[in-house]
Amino acid sequence: MILSKSLSLWTILCIFALLNSLAFILASPIKKHAYVPETKTFYLHLYKAKLSPDGLERVVWTVNGTYPGPTLVVTKGDRLIIHIINNLGEPTSIHFHGFFQRGTNWYDGVPGQTQCPIPNNTTFIYNFTIPDQSGTFWYHSHYLAQYVDGVLGAIIVKDPNDPYQNDYDEEIVVLLSDWYHNESSTLISYYLSPASEGNEPQPDNGLINGRNNYNCEWAHASHKCIDKAGLSKFNFVPGKRYRLRVINTSAFSNFIFSIDEHEMDVIEVEGMMTKRHKIHRLIINVAQRYSIIVTADKLVSNFWVRADLQADCFDDSSDQIVHLNPYVKAIVHYEGANHLDPTTKRWADNPNYHDNCIDLNTSDLKPLFLENVPAKADQIIYLNASFENDDFNINRGVINGSTYVIDIYNPTINQVLFENKHSFPPNQNVFGQFNTSQVIDIVVYNDDDGEHPFHLHGHTFWVLGSGEVDTEPDYSKLNIYDPIRRDTATIPAEGWIVIRFVADNPGIWAFHCHIEWHVEAGLVAQFVELPNELRELKPPTDWKQLCIKSSNPYNGLKPQSEPKIFINDMRNIDILVKNLGWNWGEMEFNWNYLLVYFLNLF
Repeated sequence: MILSKSLSLWTILCIFALLNSLAFILASPIKKHAYVPETKTFYLHLYKAKLSPDGLERVVWTVNGTYPGPTLVVTKGDRLIIHIINNLGEPTSIHFHGFFQRGTNWYDGVPGQTQCPIPNNTTFIYNFTIPDQSGTFWYHSHYLAQYVDGVLGAIIVKDPNDPYQNDYDEEIVVLLSDWYHNESSTLISYYLSPASEGNEPQPDNGLINGRNNYNCEWAHASHKCIDKAGLSKFNFVPGKRYRLRVINTSAFSNFIFSIDEHEMDVIEVEGMMTKRHKIHRLIINVAQRYSIIVTADKLVSNFWVRADLQADCFDDSSDQIVHLNPYVKAIVHYEGANHLDPTTKRWADNPNYHDNCIDLNTSDLKPLFLENVPAKADQIIYLNASFENDDFNINRGVINGSTYVIDIYNPTINQVLFENKHSFPPNQNVFGQFNTSQVIDIVVYNDDDGEHPFHLHGHTFWVLGSGEVDTEPDYSKLNIYDPIRRDTATIPAEGWIVIRFVADNPGIWAFHCHIEWHVEAGLVAQFVELPNELRELKPPTDWKQLCIKSSNPYNGLKPQSEPKIFINDMRNIDILVKNLGWNWGEMEFNWNYLLVYFLNLF
C-alpha cells in the first residue's frame, strides 16, 4: 500500500515535471539556427539624374538611379563587399550608420577622420564583416551634405535567432525623409553666411519611401511639377503581422509616425531588441531607427499612414515654412479593399505631442534581456554644445568653445597611423584619447534653443538619463539597471543627456549632431580610441591611395582581391555595364559587369 502510494506520488511528480518542461518549450519558440556566414557583394553606382519624388523635378544624387537607394539585406555574421562606383562629378564617401567597424575603422566613411574622399570617376571597395550585430541600419554619404541630395539607403541585418521571429509574418522597410527642392550646396552656401542669421534651411516637403504629393501652385514657374505624383502604399493581408523597420533619413526634421486605428509594438531600437512596448505614435529623430510590429486586424479597408514633420521644432523666425505641408502621408491597403483614398482619422489622444521635440520616453523602452551595465565610469567627459557667431558673423556650431574644421586630405586616422601623433589642433575637437579600454560617460549640455540628435560612431551607448530646460543631471537618479542602448539620442533644447559606453574599439570615432546643417556648421567632435592597437592593424593599399591628390588615385594600382560572386542588385545597369565590362574606375576588365550586360539584353 505504501509502495503504491509512493508510485502514485512519483507518477504525479513526473507528470508535473513533464508538463512544466512542455510549458517551457512552448514558451520558448525560438529555434537556434546554425547559420553559415556568407560573403555578400553589392555594386552601388552613384550618379546624378532628374527625378520627381514628390512631383517637382530636380537633379537627385542617386544610388543605382533610384532614390532612396536599394536596400541591402544581409545576415548577422556576413562579410560585405560594397563597390562604390562614383560618377557624381565630385568626391564622395559612404558611412554605414550604426556598424561598429571593429578592426576596419578605415571603412567608417568619414572624410577628415577615417578616410580621404573617393574621387570622381573612381571605384572604391568597402570590405567588412558584421560579426555581432543585427537590426535596422542605413548607409549614406558622409561627404558634405550629399545624403540630403539622395545618396542613402537602408541596410537590414537579419538575425537567424531573432527572438521575435515568430511574432511577425513579413517585414516592410519605411524610410522617412525631409525633402528639399534646392540642391544642398545652394542651401549650405546661404546657411553658412551672415544673411541666414543661423536659421537652418527649412524643407519643402516630407517623403515616405521617397514619395509624396506636392502642391504645384507653390512651385516656381521654372520647375517642372506634376500634381498628385502619388503616395507610397503598403499592402496588408488581413490577419498578418508586420515588422515595420522605420528609419529617419532626414537632414533636419524629426517625425511623428503613426497608422490610423493600428497600435504599434516597439521591439527594436537601433539594433537592440526591446521588450514589447505599445504605442500609438512613434517619435523618431534624425538618423534614428525603430522596429515596430503592426497587426492587420481591422475590417478590410484603406488607412492613412502619417509621418508628421515636427514643424514646431523648426526655428520660429523663419518664414519659409509657409509653403510646407507638414502632414506627410502614405496608405495601408488591405487586400480586398477598394483603391480609393482612406477616410480614416488620426489617433485622438495626446493632442500636444507636437510640443515634445524629444525622443520616446526612455523609461518606457526596456532591453529584452538585461545587460551588465558598468556600475561606474572610469572617465567623465563634459561637453557643451552651442552656436555662436564667428569673426565673419557666421553662425557656427561650437563644442566646448571650438568649431570643428575638417582636414579633408589629412584625416585623423592617418595622423595616428603614419605620423604617430598624440596631440591635435584645437579645431579638430579631439575631446578624448583613450589609450586603454575603459568605461566612458559623456555628459552633454545643450546650450542651444533647439534639440540635437547626437550620434556616436563605432559604438552603441546606454542612455542613463536626460533632462529638459532648467534641470541638471543627478548621478544618484540615473538608470544603470536597465537603460536602453542605442547609437543616436536626442539632447532636449537647453537640456542635457548622460550616456555611457565602453571604449574598447580601436579607431577614430566621430560624435556629432546628425542634423546635417549642424554638421556642416561644425557641431562635431571625435575620439581617438586605443591608438596603439589601431597601429597594429593593417589598412588596405587602395584606402591609402585615396589620399593622393590626383584625378585618379588608382593609377597603377589594383584593388585588393576578393571572391567574385554574382551581383545581388540587378538594377545596376550603369555606365560600366554599357562599356561592355570595362571598369574604368579600377582600370581593369571585370567579368561581372560583362555578365550583367548580357543578362540585361534579355
